[in-house]
Formats: sequence, structure tokens, C-alpha cells
Amino acid sequence: MNDDPILKPVHKIVSLHDGLAEYDRPNTLSVLLSEEVAKTLEVEEEVTFTTSADVRDGYFVTYNSEIFNRFELLLGEKGYVATFAVQYQGYLKTTGFDKLVASTLTPQNGLMRFIEAKPAVTNYLLCNVAYTASADEKRLGMVSFFVNELTGAAPVDIGDALLWQADRIPSEEGSHFLPFDTLSKIIEKASEQLIDRDIEKWQKSLQRKLLRDKERLKAYYGTIAQEIQAKIKKKHLVGEEEERELARIAATEMELERKLADINARYAVSVGAHLHSALVIQLPTVHIQCELVRKKQRRVVTAVWNAFSKQVEPLRCEVSHVPVYSFYLSDDQGLILSPACVQKEMKT
Repeated sequence: MNDDPILKPVHKIVSLHDGLAEYDRPNTLSVLLSEEVAKTLEVEEEVTFTTSADVRDGYFVTYNSEIFNRFELLLGEKGYVATFAVQYQGYLKTTGFDKLVASTLTPQNGLMRFIEAKPAVTNYLLCNVAYTASADEKRLGMVSFFVNELTGAAPVDIGDALLWQADRIPSEEGSHFLPFDTLSKIIEKASEQLIDRDIEKWQKSLQRKLLRDKERLKAYYGTIAQEIQAKIKKKHLVGEEEERELARIAATEMELERKLADINARYAVSVGAHLHSALVIQLPTVHIQCELVRKKQRRVVTAVWNAFSKQVEPLRCEVSHVPVYSFYLSDDQGLILSPACVQKEMKT
């Protein structure tokens, strides 16, 4: 009921603007908006949005509808960064991590040696990235994910840290470990992957339409060329008359190429995205210091055990910025590399 690809971003945008939204029927979203937001959208404060033509008492929403375009404008009006901390009621253990890390994080061409584990606060950045995907129609959406600000791994799972609102406490000034440029690349990479996943079905639909329209064009102009060829053969045309008809065939082929280029451009997908809002969440975790060894290269890295997900989180490929559990180390600096990066390097 709540997987409608059009109403899903509407639900997220309403929530981000302090509104209430719930699905009371299939493909139908009942919404309560603030006076200011309702005014921006040009609707009543209590309103229903639907993608079902059978529902008569709400706004019918499509990707090209005016109300959907107003939601896009609403995205540009509000952006914020807030911070809060979450307390952990249990005991943060510091033992047993040598075996846990060895079974979780695996360097394929080097060694990883446990040094120590100690409780520490880790900043997690919740990123809400709004996007607009355009082709012969337009899609508006939003993806959300967490970045571990210490390791730079994204997206990561923070478990049930946000489940109990009573555990939220005022935040303290925390350390920021990643340079802005690096953090921007991490957010961009994670957004790209999640947006691609979000629009995958739509892109496949566009591809089917593109292939269908191409086949129709080829069939249409192919029939014209065949008719001209048949005319030449039937009338036994030679000389200038034959050349004139052959020129028509060449012109037909050129027109087909132009039409094919037009529909390729029509179905080409362009995506624009921006960081709409962010939330810094400070969580009690365990920082696990380990030494990475590759030939003569040695360096210390910190892995994170999240008390709320009960997992050792992945490290980050320092080239592609994707999260990795299994990785390689570069010969020169001992950098963490994903298997995909190593394969790409081997091909070049």
C-alpha cells in the first residue's frame, strides 16, 4: 500500500515539513498540512492525494500534474541541519572484538591486526537527498541514508537507535573527521546508487518504450524504402529515373536516422539532485583500532561497532567511497580498495 512510486516522495516531503501523512486506502494518502505549506501547494490544510482514478474525493497525482510540480517547489524552500544524541542503556563491552573484527573485515592481500577497543561517541549524518529525473516525463523523489562520519562508510545501518524517542538527549560538540570535499564525494556516491535503485523500474519502462518506438520507425521507413525498390523493379527504371528513386531511398534513410536521434534524446534520462536536509545523530559506539599491513606499508585505522545494530560496520574504499567488508590494500600507501577498483586497475 505504501510503495506507490508517486506518493512515496510526497509522503517524505510532507513529513519533512512537519505535516502528517498516512495511507488509508490503496494508492491514497491522507495528509494534514500546516497553513503555510498548504498555501504554497494551493490546497486545503486537510487533503487527500491519490494515484487511483477511482478515488473522487482527492487530488489525482501524476508525474506531470501541477500539484506534483508544486511539491518540487516546496523541496527548494526548506533545508536544515539539526543535531541530537542518543543514550545507550546497556553496557558497552570492550572485549572480544579481536575475533569479531577478524571474522568481519577481510583484507585480501594483507593483514589486519587488532590493537584495542574503547567506547566513544560517533557522529552519523542522516542525509535526505531530493532528486528530479527527467525524460519524456518527470519523476520527483527523495532518498535518505546514513553516513558514518568517522569511517565515511555509506550507507550504513544504525539499527534501532531512533526507535525510542525518550532516549534522545541534547547533543555535545562532536569531532568531524572527514574533510568537506571527501564527505561531499561520499554523499554523492551513495545518492547516485540509491537514486539509480529508486528509478530502476521507471528506466526499464522507458527502455521498453524506446525499443518499441524504434521498431515502429524502422518498420515504417523500411516499408517506404521497399515500396520504392518495388517501383524501380516493376517499372524497370534506369538512368536518371532510377537515380531519382534511389535518392528518395537515401533521403528516407536520413530521415529515419534523424527520427531515431530524436527519440533517443526524448527517452534519455537526466537526473538532478541536491542535499535537501541533514540530521547529525551522535551514538555511543565502540571504536576498534586495527593495524593494516601490506608489505612494508603499515597504518592504523578505526572500525566501528554499533551498539544499536550489534554489528561491526564496513570500512570505506578510499578511491570509490563504497562501503567494504572484503577489500584490498594498495602497494604504495596501504589504501583500502574495493574489489571493483582493483579489477578496474588491472584492466587499465
